[in-house]
Amino acid sequence: MSEFVALQNNTDPNIPTSSGQHVLMKDQTKIKRAVRRTTIVVNSRDRNLIQDYNSNQFRYKLRRPLTNVMSIELMNGCIPSYIYNLNTGWNTFSFQEGSIVVTITLTPGYYTESTLLTELQTQLNAILNKKNTYTVTLNQNTKRVQITSTNIIPFTFLFYSGNSHDDIDLNTLAILSINTPARLLGFGLQDYTSDTNGRITSILPVDIDNFLKTIYLHIESDGKNLSRMELGNGRQDCFHIFYLVPSSENYLFLNKETDHSLFESTPAPIARMMTLDISFRDEFNRVIDFNQRESSLVFEITHLE
Repeated sequence: MSEFVALQNNTDPNIPTSSGQHVLMKDQTKIKRAVRRTTIVVNSRDRNLIQDYNSNQFRYKLRRPLTNVMSIELMNGCIPSYIYNLNTGWNTFSFQEGSIVVTITLTPGYYTESTLLTELQTQLNAILNKKNTYTVTLNQNTKRVQITSTNIIPFTFLFYSGNSHDDIDLNTLAILSINTPARLLGFGLQDYTSDTNGRITSILPVDIDNFLKTIYLHIESDGKNLSRMELGNGRQDCFHIFYLVPSSENYLFLNKETDHSLFESTPAPIARMMTLDISFRDEFNRVIDFNQRESSLVFEITHLE
């Protein structure tokens, strides 16, 4: 029997039966891929304005696809920090004078304590066919709001039973969404009716920056969520949280000591990354109004090639 025939009839698994080409091929398991670190600048000005007009939520397209992405790290950048503390979504509430119920709408903007109370007084006195004249003041010692009327016709702030009201978890009473200016004005979740002197006093101090001290950064890449911070009470997780001093500056320049987040893809790398979907939201997952001011974020992406 020839050697060739013997190899053809070989049943020993330790003896190769191929033509020998396997000797020339590299063992794929031993090929080492180079670790690369690519730094990208995600500038909102680089977005497609036809598709994403607003600067607070947009898609950024990478210059080239990155493969086998192991991690993405926030390194630097700046974001707008001058944000309206009263805006569409929580600037209306129902108000009752006698038997008449109307909707009060406060003008969106950034308010101080005094300008917020002036706006409230202006809108109350702009009610058509009202009987009372309203005065809104602030106790400087307690920081509580007082609303008084002249004709002493009963009036009520309908923060609970009105058309607009804050959403709560009925099991825990945790606030799920703020939809009225009640918290900013020092009120809670119920209705408030004037006393016999024609007066309503808030139960808490005014808090003009009640829930806008933080900006939540959300990132997705080609449909994959890159959240790394776990939030409670069913809130959507996020990539990073920026802590602001509201209205102190027009922009927040990131501090590498505190504004630093690292997302690691486990147990396996992200096969391919071509886009980053960026959005800036409040704690109730509403997109924050940047008034078209731009942002710039620097990321370092670690990947294999």
